[in-house]
Amino acid sequence: MNATIRPKPAESRWTDEQWKAIAAGGRDILVAAAAGSGKTAVLVERIIQKVTAEEGAVDIDRLLVVTFTNAAAAEMKARIGEALERELAKRPHSLHLRRQLSLLNRASISTLHSFCLDVIRKYYYLLDLDPSFRIADETEIELLKEDVLEELLEEEYGKADNERFFAVVDAYTSDRSDAELQEMILALYEFSRSHPAPNEWLANLVSMYDVDEQTPIENLPPARYIAQHAAMELAAAKRLIGLALKLAEQESGPKPYKKRLDEDMNLIADLEKRLAGPWDELHQALQSLSFGRLPACRGDGYEAQLIDEAKSLRDQAKKKIEALRDNVFSLRPSTWLRHMREMKPVVETIVALVYRFSAMFEAAKREKGVVDFSDLEHYCLRVLRQRDLETGEWRPSSAALEYQAQFDEVLVDEYQDTNLVQETILQLVKKGSEQTGNLFMVGDVKQSIYRFRLAEPMLFLDKYKRFTVDGEAGGMKIDLASNFRSRAEVLDGTNFLFAQIMGEAVGEMAYDEAAQLKYGADYPDGTDAVPEVMIIDRQCTVEEDEEAEAAELEAAELEARLMAEKIKEIVSRPFYVYDRSSGQPRRAMYRDIVVLVRSMTNAPQLIEQLQAHGIPASADLSSGYFQATEISVMLSLLKAIDNPYQDIPLAAVLRSPLFRFNENELAMIRLSEPKGAFFEALQAFCQKQAETDEEENAKKKAMAFLARLEEWRTMARRRSLADLIWQLYRDTQFYDFAGALPGGKQRQANLRALYDRARQYESTSFRGLFRFLRFIERLQERGDDLGAARPLGEQEDVVRVMTIHSSKGLEFPIVFLAGLARPFYTRDLHSPYLLDKELGFAARFVHPRLRISYPTLPLLAIQVKKRLELLAEEMRILYVALTRAKEKLYLLASVKDAKKEIEKWKSIAAASEWLLPDDVRASARSYLDWIGRALIRHRDGRVFIEADASAPSEIASHPSVWRLGIVPAAKLRGGERSADQEDGGTLAALEQGRSVPIGGEWEEEARRRLLWRYRYERETAVRAKQSVSELKEQRALFGEQADEWLPRKGTAPLFTRPRFMQKKTLTPAERGTALHVVMRHLDLRAPMDESSIRSQIIRLVEKELLSAEQAEAVDAAAIVAFFATDIGRRLCAAGEVYREVPFSLGLPAEELYGSEEMEGRRLLVQGVVDCVFADEHGYVVIDYKTDEVTDRFAGQKEAAARFLLGRYGAQMRLYRRAIEQIWRVSVAECYLYSFDGEYFLAVE
Repeated sequence: MNATIRPKPAESRWTDEQWKAIAAGGRDILVAAAAGSGKTAVLVERIIQKVTAEEGAVDIDRLLVVTFTNAAAAEMKARIGEALERELAKRPHSLHLRRQLSLLNRASISTLHSFCLDVIRKYYYLLDLDPSFRIADETEIELLKEDVLEELLEEEYGKADNERFFAVVDAYTSDRSDAELQEMILALYEFSRSHPAPNEWLANLVSMYDVDEQTPIENLPPARYIAQHAAMELAAAKRLIGLALKLAEQESGPKPYKKRLDEDMNLIADLEKRLAGPWDELHQALQSLSFGRLPACRGDGYEAQLIDEAKSLRDQAKKKIEALRDNVFSLRPSTWLRHMREMKPVVETIVALVYRFSAMFEAAKREKGVVDFSDLEHYCLRVLRQRDLETGEWRPSSAALEYQAQFDEVLVDEYQDTNLVQETILQLVKKGSEQTGNLFMVGDVKQSIYRFRLAEPMLFLDKYKRFTVDGEAGGMKIDLASNFRSRAEVLDGTNFLFAQIMGEAVGEMAYDEAAQLKYGADYPDGTDAVPEVMIIDRQCTVEEDEEAEAAELEAAELEARLMAEKIKEIVSRPFYVYDRSSGQPRRAMYRDIVVLVRSMTNAPQLIEQLQAHGIPASADLSSGYFQATEISVMLSLLKAIDNPYQDIPLAAVLRSPLFRFNENELAMIRLSEPKGAFFEALQAFCQKQAETDEEENAKKKAMAFLARLEEWRTMARRRSLADLIWQLYRDTQFYDFAGALPGGKQRQANLRALYDRARQYESTSFRGLFRFLRFIERLQERGDDLGAARPLGEQEDVVRVMTIHSSKGLEFPIVFLAGLARPFYTRDLHSPYLLDKELGFAARFVHPRLRISYPTLPLLAIQVKKRLELLAEEMRILYVALTRAKEKLYLLASVKDAKKEIEKWKSIAAASEWLLPDDVRASARSYLDWIGRALIRHRDGRVFIEADASAPSEIASHPSVWRLGIVPAAKLRGGERSADQEDGGTLAALEQGRSVPIGGEWEEEARRRLLWRYRYERETAVRAKQSVSELKEQRALFGEQADEWLPRKGTAPLFTRPRFMQKKTLTPAERGTALHVVMRHLDLRAPMDESSIRSQIIRLVEKELLSAEQAEAVDAAAIVAFFATDIGRRLCAAGEVYREVPFSLGLPAEELYGSEEMEGRRLLVQGVVDCVFADEHGYVVIDYKTDEVTDRFAGQKEAAARFLLGRYGAQMRLYRRAIEQIWRVSVAECYLYSFDGEYFLAVE
């Protein structure tokens, strides 16, 4: 059947491509519609043309139209209704058109969830579902999941011989709770629901770990992604060596390097060849890899800069190959396979838990007569398909065949955001194959930004690659590239960037001619629409580098100040925007401006800065609700009503503006009953006789509060939660009080939202104040937030701050895109477990005995795959952000050192291809990494670099125009001072260290505040729990011998150090740790000679208790010398030997710190005694010391002994005391043994 396209009417306003999308039929059609190309208008027009055609018209209820949101469905219905009214005015006697208007309200124009709901309501009897079911809200579902999960785990803990389950709990949870396992089960359950057959997908997870020793690792599914990653890294290394070779061949280049670089190139080529073969060979080649040293360049004929550049390029190439060696190919293929085999029972156990959870959760929902949104899709699938009994394949059910007969066409908007389940449903209700089908799909894969909601952009891409322009071989694809939203300058700029950064390997699709945005609007000339890139140079020092969070906050504030300057300029200059409704330019207003950010983390500070500069700004904040003071106070009051025996909420309520108790009054209450709950103290205080007027006043307030609290507690038992909250607002007048505070409208909106949330909660099957508070606590624990309630209207003249995701589908005359240098959020890539539709479930392998975790091959593969998917998603998010602008685009970034950033970009400036190399794009950590490297190749990028480093002319002379600039942060910081000019120069004098006049009305208050000292300052340095080592170091720092001992740097010794650090020599602390490990595990019955001790050390390395480097550092001769002593021989012969004995001992604080202020306080002291043994002389305590004393004290044993006893004597006395007190035995002897000096010191 050929594709049929009606001829376009002569007076039509549609472009040829748009008309083709409106009129084509006879097969499945995919419309790839670029941003601003009018895709929704085309979709609506296609429906209208079908319904209003004079010949062959269809009824509106014979079309299934699927939209992404309910709002889009309502808008589409409204537009179709208006079009029908207009057509009816032309043809007033048409019964068909009148019929369409009456059918419009029951037409299938809705979200896919709404369609699924209709299917389920119609065929509920096939699902054994109660016909009166309702859709549960998110609150109810979350609470239900919690209950089911707790019940499931409770059952598992109670089962006998459930070793596999306990092994999983042991491996993947902390010692405090099993929250991590709960999250893992829920994540796996939710993820499986995005697959059309969740149970089949879960079953396949286990089969991936079903490997044997003979399986070639390179044939496993994860290996393909690791091989792709390795190929990209090797290609990158080859490119870098190639660039270094070009430098070596230059006139004044480092020619002696050429031979070595040629060898490197051959080495990389060999690795690339091995990558296609068995991995055993590749692993051996990488592990035996050795790069030769570069020869020296002597003489004057070599340019130092070229030498440094060539060295740097070679170092980068080496790092890439060494990273492959040390990460992906660090273990033998046989080890990877062994880990996968050992992971199989773990995965089986986790999958079994998910199966059980799924069944129990569905049963719980059926019992309550509720379904969630995920159920809608899966129940709909159950209705629409059935298994073929002969082949076992899925095929459409009779219900699906009914829908196929009912719908003449299935139209899908925003097709790029569908998932596999939704695609399966669409395939079941459409007719025919791709070549004869009736599925019409509209979308733009470059705007697919909902992968985190498990959308699957590859569905769109696969069809786009498979379908053809003429539709002869299968489906038809139509490209709508004309953009009717933006000015040419915005489109040219977007095209210039994306032609360089979006490709198939990194980006999932090529930004080719068909994908380029074409100018289709009709803006008048005269407006300065050149996109502007503003880079704020913070010029950070090394000290500032350490505070990442503070630096990010400062960056956001600096960007906000720069934006404030520009916005003031736009509004006052003025900047003119084109008003389509009037066809005339008009002055830009605040509401024409939007600030787009990747996330709202720093939005409150951004808004604060804009408002401080007199610019009205608003944001729909997704956080900050629970932190709002008024909500915090009300939640504390609700907690006190639920259970007044909670001290902190009760104290918070009493101290709040509701009851206004001051700190003295609270202290009086506590003193009336020093022990027990604060509520008991409050009751006791009310019974007590008041001794002063102040006490009498406090007692009246306390009695009034208790009377009120009792009333509210009675009400909480008898009335609804929402009624209780509103009654609290009335009784306390807190709602009116909050309205009178600064930001009162917002505060009242927040309080109303709490009331609404309570009503919504009680509309579920859950009831009661306790459950509501528990739900709120869980929300806070998970980091979720209800978002500050929004008191502003949409049409208010304010600058809007929103996320890029929120801006999808919207357009604004002027767009500021801020925070371009903020790093991408990659924390999810480093999760202990990862999920993927193709590669399934992967987690770290935890050694059951050693408690060490290793990455597994599937985990590495999913990390590699997910990183590329994340980068592709970030590219699409950037595309969405840039295409929101109609007339003017500002890009802002704040960097630590602009000069260094530009140096990084310059390295790629001369690349000959349009598309930047895959590895360069894949290594990006922020949007600026892409944008900077692209712009440096543009002719306008020469403001950053010299003309001789320019890119190929085709790229440099692209028609796009850019205005680039670097803004010193000092210039923006200077703006802070301008607001303080009226202080008469006092602030400036203080900053410059000059004297200022004192006195005035605030002198006394200033002195009180600045000279205030905390009464118990000494106690702030005291911990409730301290280790013996910490106490020893405190005494060493502040005791008598402080001048003899140099304190360590503030880095804790690491037992297992990162591989790159192990190449260096071990620190003294690490050598000491290694020696302690040996002394702990030595077999005391074995001969104590060097060869025996050395063989025991080798066994410790084999057991992975020591690394090879640590074993090297252990001095076997020193250990022999220890056992040659009288006490060493006694230790070997002893009947009782205890090594590494941990203890916890409670001691009076004044004894440890020598302060009377601490009288009555006790501290918990913890430590580990190296060795305790008992023989005929009694118990003996030994502590080993590896401090270097021989060289330090020039062999003077008395000085060394005094130092060691001074430093460790108190520690040893604590050890003696701990053993005697806890074991209830007498310690006869107590010794320090110095391995460096080879002598014992008795400690009295």
